[in-house]
Amino acid sequence: MRETLIEVNKLSIWYDESKHIVEQASFEIDRNEILALVGVNGAGKTTLINTLTAIHSNFSIDSFSYNGKSSSFLDERFKLDRIAVYTQDESFRYWSFNEYFKFMMQTYNVVPDLEYLDYLIDGFGFRQYTGYMKKDLSMGNKKKYALIAAFCLKRPLLILDEPVDGLDFESTAFLYKVIKEYKAYGSIMMSTHIVESINEACDSYMILSGGKILPKESIQGGVSIQDILNMVKG
Repeated sequence: MRETLIEVNKLSIWYDESKHIVEQASFEIDRNEILALVGVNGAGKTTLINTLTAIHSNFSIDSFSYNGKSSSFLDERFKLDRIAVYTQDESFRYWSFNEYFKFMMQTYNVVPDLEYLDYLIDGFGFRQYTGYMKKDLSMGNKKKYALIAAFCLKRPLLILDEPVDGLDFESTAFLYKVIKEYKAYGSIMMSTHIVESINEACDSYMILSGGKILPKESIQGGVSIQDILNMVKG
């Protein structure tokens, strides 16, 4: 039986109020669901994520509910129950992973699962880099740095912005495995423009195109680029 984790009603987002990036969008994320947010580069996926995480403030919304209760993107309970990993993030540049991990666990008041931490570090091939400052890491290892800490928080909502970008083949395959396993802890909304990511890791997808969010679709038997194009054109 489906249970709704968050419900967004009539969300509009802009930089210039005369031209909305997202217009009157409504959508839901269910508990323990892996949802792909699909769109071409420039469609507004990252801006939508920035709005949900209270980074972008130029928006209007009719209502937002979390766990069945009226809430807001700035609500402290919601903020502590979600974490986002961005495709490009230069924060904490002078911190090692070990320092960053400790800080995140303390910030979210989480007792770390060290066995799970070791599983992620070894699965992503990150063991030798845990003492490096973030600024000295490659693009792929910066992504792993953030992903490992975020997964270890085990928040009810994990938001991933183009998580495959910068990862090698083996790390990408491991990421898909970890994403599917995350349903034991919570839900994931993952922005992507890669069809393989949708088929390998997700339960459902919704398309952001022309400022509109199309109705969520379940993934049954896989989805193709043509399927997505047909939905956009339809």
